[in-house]
Amino acid sequence: MGETWSFIVTGLVVGVLSGLIGIGGAVVLVPVLVLFFGFSQGRAQGTTIGALVPPIGILAALQYYRNGMLDVRVAALIGLGFVFGALGGASLVPYISQVWLKRIFASVLVYMAAQLVFGDPKKKSAGVLPGLIAIGVLWVAYAIKKSLGKKPKPPEIKPPPPDTEYYI
Repeated sequence: MGETWSFIVTGLVVGVLSGLIGIGGAVVLVPVLVLFFGFSQGRAQGTTIGALVPPIGILAALQYYRNGMLDVRVAALIGLGFVFGALGGASLVPYISQVWLKRIFASVLVYMAAQLVFGDPKKKSAGVLPGLIAIGVLWVAYAIKKSLGKKPKPPEIKPPPPDTEYYI
């Protein structure tokens, strides 16, 4: 039962991210299935296709299923969570500035890339450190860029009092 809820919650989280920032669910879901649930890369890809793309990817999902790389139960549970998560995430978009949507999107991409390159799938949740470090480096670099890019405000020039006389 606990695993069932884990997959539904995973679908909710992936759905929220997808609805919120328009990111393809597979960008998040494949690494999550590999790193947190111990799926092989092929099984994660097949299960993701099964969860996210019917009827568009039904032929690809069938091919993964034929090759034994689609977990139909997990795909259905994630899909269930994804439906409601995507709705929730999309509902938040009008309340978040475009600049922050871009920053969230970039942070998710950097996190997932670092997890795929440096994460250890054998460590499950303890393997989140590479992604967190990458996001930290990203935001420190951003802060440095912002602080170096600020120009000091020029001193304010006050207009002379109205009774000032000028001589040429």
